[in-house]
Amino acid sequence: MDKSVKEFLDNVAAKTPTPGGGSVAALSAAISCSLAEMVCNLTIGKKKYADVEEEMKKMAAKMAKARQQFLQLVEEDAKAFDEVMKAYKEGGDAQAALKKAASVPYETASQCISIMDDLFVIAEKGNKNSITDAGVAALMAKAAFHSALLNVKINLKYIEDEQYKQEMEKEMKEMIENMEEKFNKVMEIVEKWL
Repeated sequence: MDKSVKEFLDNVAAKTPTPGGGSVAALSAAISCSLAEMVCNLTIGKKKYADVEEEMKKMAAKMAKARQQFLQLVEEDAKAFDEVMKAYKEGGDAQAALKKAASVPYETASQCISIMDDLFVIAEKGNKNSITDAGVAALMAKAAFHSALLNVKINLKYIEDEQYKQEMEKEMKEMIENMEEKFNKVMEIVEKWL
């Protein structure tokens, strides 16, 4: 995460499996948080939005914290997949490594649902000159969510613990419905102002 954007993109493009889709998903979520935080900061200090200033300050802090968590998940995702490769190569516990590799993008997806509630508040109460930024933040979070779930699914494919797989699949189905509902609410507000 200390690399430049160009270096990170070069690393993604390289002939190595990491950083891959899971890391990109987490980075997309971090970008979503940055945009949301920007909307908050463009609301704070404006007379027109004085009544929501304190709430926007809290939201900005919340988004800054979430952004840091997603950046950590960018690193964790790459490490988790490296552990899977290592386990297969060296005869380690591949099943445990696969579960870890599934759990990291699952966490990314789960966090994306959490921030969607905050994005709703930011879109509804934030500076309307930045309403499209709130919309892009929601789109980035949704893309990050679905991208992360793809990475959960590919790891589940190789996990032999059927009960674990069934529980994860059930939870993911519920998460998808939940995300769709929350995302649509945000976009309704965005579209209303355009």
